[in-house]
Amino acid sequence: MAYIASHLKTGITHQQRVMRLYRNSLKHLLSWCIEREVWREEALILRDRFDKYKNETNQQKIQKLLETGEAEFESKKHPYPYINPTSPDGSKWERNIPPPPHVLHMLPWEEEWYKEMCDWADGKN
Repeated sequence: MAYIASHLKTGITHQQRVMRLYRNSLKHLLSWCIEREVWREEALILRDRFDKYKNETNQQKIQKLLETGEAEFESKKHPYPYINPTSPDGSKWERNIPPPPHVLHMLPWEEEWYKEMCDWADGKN
């Protein structure tokens, strides 16, 4: 995953840090829980943990909670997270790339040959 705690501390808002932590936690949770029903139960527990401190106003406590959450994520994240096969770094990424458009244009002699073959197949000869 592209989750690096060091770059999160500068340049983005607190809300973005929390949202990225939550989103990455859900993604890594999906790597740990294979069955969707189990994942959903764990996701609800995770959401409750985030909602528990949703209305906290003490800035120092909020900062400590966020740093603790990021540290917990780093320690519990999956060593080999699931990557969708067609996503970058997936097993099927760029496996069947369509050819460039200029390759698909026929040369004049190919067009003539193609027309002759179509006429022959249609019985026009």
